[in-house]
Parts: sequence; structure tokens; C-alpha cells
Amino acid sequence: MKVLVWTSGKPGDGSFHYRINAPLVEAQYQGLLEWKYQQVLSSTDLVDVDVVVAHRLTQPVALGAWEQIAEAGEQLLVVEHDDDMVNVRKDNPLFTKHGELVWEYFRDDCIPAIKRSLEIADLVTVTVPHLAEQYRQYTDAPILVLPNTVDEVLFEVPQRVRQPGEQFVAGWAGTFTHDIDWRSAGKGVAYGLGKADAHLVMMGSNYARKIGYRDASFVEWANRMDEYYYELTKWHVALAPLADELFNRSKSPLKALEAGALGLPIVASAAGPYPDYVINGETGFLCRTDDEWMKALRALANDEEMRQEMGRRGREHAKGFITRDWAPRLADAYRTALDAKRGARVA
Repeated sequence: MKVLVWTSGKPGDGSFHYRINAPLVEAQYQGLLEWKYQQVLSSTDLVDVDVVVAHRLTQPVALGAWEQIAEAGEQLLVVEHDDDMVNVRKDNPLFTKHGELVWEYFRDDCIPAIKRSLEIADLVTVTVPHLAEQYRQYTDAPILVLPNTVDEVLFEVPQRVRQPGEQFVAGWAGTFTHDIDWRSAGKGVAYGLGKADAHLVMMGSNYARKIGYRDASFVEWANRMDEYYYELTKWHVALAPLADELFNRSKSPLKALEAGALGLPIVASAAGPYPDYVINGETGFLCRTDDEWMKALRALANDEEMRQEMGRRGREHAKGFITRDWAPRLADAYRTALDAKRGARVA
């Protein structure tokens, strides 16, 4: 089975790594499929291809080619999304940064194209059940919920031990699109960091000034996944603030999964995917109020034994999401849907 991924992503991009590269490299290693990817698609790329996966393609210009492939009926068409691209908020910094016209273009042109791509797909793959529920109204195709997974090599990384007298370090990594999340939880996070006498590390985007926390440093976004993981190993705890709103409910608990795989406790908002993944008080803490953020961070800073135990439990929990174990499920879904399409075409 030969798979072609048509993507706007690239190596080093988190979505491309977790949704495409990691599972398909593993599936190919296991002899389940062969795959390649293209950012610009041509007719010659489709020769001898059985499955075409559209990964996060949101631009209307791509829709015409997608419809042509569907009309030819030669390949299985798979749409892969790890965010709810139909319910992106108007106040997302992605739009506010570039002006009203960008939002209007996305609303009037991109969202209809996304819905149409879902409508003509043979299979849709997503990260969490809530996203599957949101997309169900736009397609009759099977929707496979395939969670993000991690490489088992992460479990071999020694768990971080905080030395006597060492300052407590809390870290967060993300893009500039998380304004609403830091507005919702920033006050409580800053309160907790202050009580813990903690140093805050912000990677990718710096919200330290917006939440009013001075003891902070900024790290540029890593271009390689191994560099990214290395930066995380410098923390004692990972932070995951998240506003409770429609778009975020389709997010995956990736920050908690990464932290757990590296033996780090997670302190997260009790919103979106985190209540379904984080075991409150065992693998981390779920917070709803400023006081809960404060108590969680202070407790982890003051009790190293508890912090270590939470990290160990988080690591054990993350072992249920190893790429080696989950990649065959993706390949099986492709094969099942492909056989069904070919059978229907023969009939």
C-alpha cells in the first residue's frame, strides 16, 4: 500500500511530526505501507499511489485538485486534522495580527473549502473524540480517532532531579496563538510561580510580560524534535493553560503526553482534553481557579519526592500512547477503507 501525504507542514513542525512523520515512518518500518510527502502536488505524484492524505490543507486553491482526485476515483482520500479548523475564533492572533481581511478570507473561503474537503473524503482522521463529533456533520465518511503518540526512546531519558538549593523551573512551549489561554489562566499561573519562587521558561512565544511575571526567560522555538525535547528536560514541571471554549475542546493533551513521557508532572487547566488525560493528583494537577494554580505549583516546588512520583506515574500513563503500538491501527484503517472503496467500485 503506497501512501502520498499532501501537506502544508514540514519536518520539524509539530503537527507534521506527530500526525504524519512519526506514525508513517513506524508503519513503513513494520512493513505495513510505503509513504512519501509533497507540499506541491502534480499528477505525476499520483502514479501508483493507493492513498492520498490531505494534512491540514485549508486553502481554497487546493480544493480543485482534491475534487479532481476524488472524481477520478483511483485513490483513497483521507483528510487529517489535529485542530478544529472550522471553529477557529475571530480573535485568534493569527487573524488580529494581519487584519480583518485575513479573517474574512478564512471565514468566507477557507472554511467552506475545509467543509467540502471533508464532504468528499473517504476517511477522516483526527486526534480526539470531540473533534470527530464536530466534523461528523460535514462528512459521511468513517472518522478515526487516532491520538498523538510518542517514541518509546523518550522513556529512556533520565527523569529530572531537582538538586538542593536549585531554583524550581516551570516551562511552557507554544506559538503566538495562545493569548486567550494565558488571559484565562495567566493570573493564577503567575500567582503560583511567585509562591513557588519559580523561574519561568517560555519557549516559542513569550507571555511572561503579559501575565506580569518577571523571573522568566525566553527560548526560541526548536527546529528539530530532539532539540525540543532537550529543552523540556531542563524543566521541573510543565504548564498547560487552556481556555474553556469550543476550539480548545478539540485540542489534544499533547503537552501532558510529552511531559509524562519525559517524567515531568503537568499542571494544566481543567479544560479541553486535559480532564480526560491528566489523573488529577497523580500524574499532575488540574486547575480551575487562581488558588488551585497557586497550590499546585507551590506543592510541587516544596515536595520533591511528590514531584518525582508524579513524574513516574505520568511516564507510566504515557506508555499507553507509544507510536510503535498505534501505527498499525492507522495502517489498518487505510487498508480497510481502501478495500471498501475498491469493493464498492467493482460492485
